[in-house]
Amino acid sequence: MDSLPEIAGKTWWPGPGSRLGATFFVRQAFPWLGHHFGGRPLASTLSPGIEGIVSWGGRIPATTAMAVARARRLPHWHLEDGFLRSVGLGKDGEAPVSIIADDLALPVDGGRASRLELLIAGAAGGGYDVFGQRIRERMVEHRLSKYNNLPHRQPSIEPSSRRRILLVDQVLGDVSVARALGSRRSFDRMLDDALASGAQCVVRTHPDVMAGHRKGYMTERAARTPGVILLADKVSVASILDVVDEVWTVSSQVGFDALLRRIPVRCYALPFYAGWGLTDDRVSPRALAAAARRAVAKPTADQITAAALGLYPSYRNPADWEEMDVFSAIDLLIATLDRA
Repeated sequence: MDSLPEIAGKTWWPGPGSRLGATFFVRQAFPWLGHHFGGRPLASTLSPGIEGIVSWGGRIPATTAMAVARARRLPHWHLEDGFLRSVGLGKDGEAPVSIIADDLALPVDGGRASRLELLIAGAAGGGYDVFGQRIRERMVEHRLSKYNNLPHRQPSIEPSSRRRILLVDQVLGDVSVARALGSRRSFDRMLDDALASGAQCVVRTHPDVMAGHRKGYMTERAARTPGVILLADKVSVASILDVVDEVWTVSSQVGFDALLRRIPVRCYALPFYAGWGLTDDRVSPRALAAAARRAVAKPTADQITAAALGLYPSYRNPADWEEMDVFSAIDLLIATLDRA
């Protein structure tokens, strides 16, 4: 394995071989999770002798795990999928090639500084530019995103001489919306502003919505609004980004995918890539303080890429759970797609 920055050690992660506790939900839903922490099976949050507690996402089981960790005075880590996850969807049972563990907050949190936010601010000091550029160029060259289950082909969008804005819908109740200091109103504002702009407005639903697993915030309104194109084509994010001039989002990772490709991005909340001076931020008043906190640093897109895709996640091959670096993970997904 190459000696790369992300292999140097994640000092905020649980120590190798730590005995960790998790809720019953996490242990049942993610039976592979222990492979990311030395291979030991996860125990109950109430088990004696555990050295910390992990939780997944930000819903009720995670809140419960955090409360138990506080009561037992144990360290706690927030877990989530990495930003380069897999070919298929997690809802369909495919294990990820990466996860994150954060001792401070979820990466989607705008109100609190997560470990990712600190990594981005640190990367802005220099030293990771070439590393981040290599990752970004590989992601763009091979048309990769978080999920990579959809084909690359031209989306069915009516031709227009107007500039074309992609508005990204998200899953209704998505934790990342509220945690990024957005709301349903954020989606309404985004669509209202797009309609008033004179641009061609294209609304894309979330992959889980397209797959029939969930509902979206904006899809129903978009479907009944004259002049709005509802993009229901099952095509890749890269294929859509090939044919749009701007991306407007509340907190979707599609905005990060657009930044990788140097496409202008407007945010109506504060996802991890917003607030650094690279996006046009139209946040609510309650998000202004958080945006000001980030504005002190001025990272480049390559530096954000280095932090988010290189330094922050843990990469493992789901076939044998051996540790990988980000470039090996990219190669694994490329090979998987080539065999499909």
